[in-house]
Amino acid sequence: MKEKDAKKERDLVALMLIASKRGHMTRDDLFAVAEWKWRGGRTRQLCADNTEPEVIEITTSSFRATSERLRIGALLSLRGVQWPMASVILHFIFPDRYPILDVRAMNTVGGSPPYTYEKWVEYVDLCRRTATQHGVTMRTLDKALWAFDKGSP
Repeated sequence: MKEKDAKKERDLVALMLIASKRGHMTRDDLFAVAEWKWRGGRTRQLCADNTEPEVIEITTSSFRATSERLRIGALLSLRGVQWPMASVILHFIFPDRYPILDVRAMNTVGGSPPYTYEKWVEYVDLCRRTATQHGVTMRTLDKALWAFDKGSP
């Protein structure tokens, strides 16, 4: 990972740790996630359609939820947030519980878009088992799955 990318990730980790302790994200936090996950500006523009009170209420609901469906489903109700970005939020709020849903990582395990709740749960379960089995963090597993696909012909 390039140092610039590593710094962006460290910054996001620190920001999301604060959000986790606070119990919700702010609109600025949402923008930071969008900028980390997506290089283009379209997602940021879409995220701008969410009001601060909406982001706070929705992320509070997500972070407090005990149901997996509600936890990710709440995040999907935010404008500009689809499965991959919702997974980034959950990953950095609950780092040892959720992988990042990425097309490269999914390719490695034989999955593909379009994403559904059923695919999400199956992927989360697979990643949890694999990370535990190999004694690695969820982030280490994410990076390995991504790199494997990137290195494949």
